[in-house]
Amino acid sequence: MLEVRQLYKSFGSEGVLRGIDFKVDKGEVVAVLGPSGSGKTTLLRCISFLERAQQGEIIFDEMRHDMSHISKRMIRQFRMQMGFVFQTFNLFRNMTALQNVMEGLIAARKIPRQKAEEIAREMLKKVGMEDRAGYYPDQLSGGQQQRVAIARAMATNPKVILFDEPTSALDPELTGEVLDVMKKLAEEGTTMVVVTHEMGFAKEVADRVVFMEDGLIVEEAPAEEFFRNPKKERTIQFLRRVLTGADADTGA
Repeated sequence: MLEVRQLYKSFGSEGVLRGIDFKVDKGEVVAVLGPSGSGKTTLLRCISFLERAQQGEIIFDEMRHDMSHISKRMIRQFRMQMGFVFQTFNLFRNMTALQNVMEGLIAARKIPRQKAEEIAREMLKKVGMEDRAGYYPDQLSGGQQQRVAIARAMATNPKVILFDEPTSALDPELTGEVLDVMKKLAEEGTTMVVVTHEMGFAKEVADRVVFMEDGLIVEEAPAEEFFRNPKKERTIQFLRRVLTGADADTGA
């Protein structure tokens, strides 16, 4: 469904992505793990063309293109099929929750306002935020803001949703409400790529786990296999560090 091949991205002389081959199938949930600075967020930003790759090919359904030589028109076509949830919410502070979800439908999709409002209210209901439709971001908790952001990403009915550390800006007690929404999306067959540090989510919800370090994919495997029997020494070290107690059984 979505695939990138030989993806390279540098910032100045620093190579951040060094020949990444990555794919996600329809209905699949892929968790991307790795230490800070491994290139996880840059991977998502290149896939969504928020950053321009120096080299690489992207294949998305029937669309195939060189990522380093792509027109604004083609970028728009790719983005129309994707949703993106940022770690810092990126809501418009001067708009209500309802208006935040409606805005992209009206401005980018040219959907009539009445229809856009119907869709937005439906999406807010789906994430348990229908009773906060008239609230502004500053009146909402971090978890509530992120749920609005997820509703906004869902509103355009994208073929894939990219999540960049969706709980990293939240207090621990607010993390669960966001993860619950994401679990429901996964159960409904939503295609998702999730950069996360939540090991429990990756173990329970992801179909496949990709572990990155230094701009490379070190290891990838079905989630159960990844946590139970990692193959690479670097993966084993990472899991030992981030998991505790019984969860630390990596088969090594």
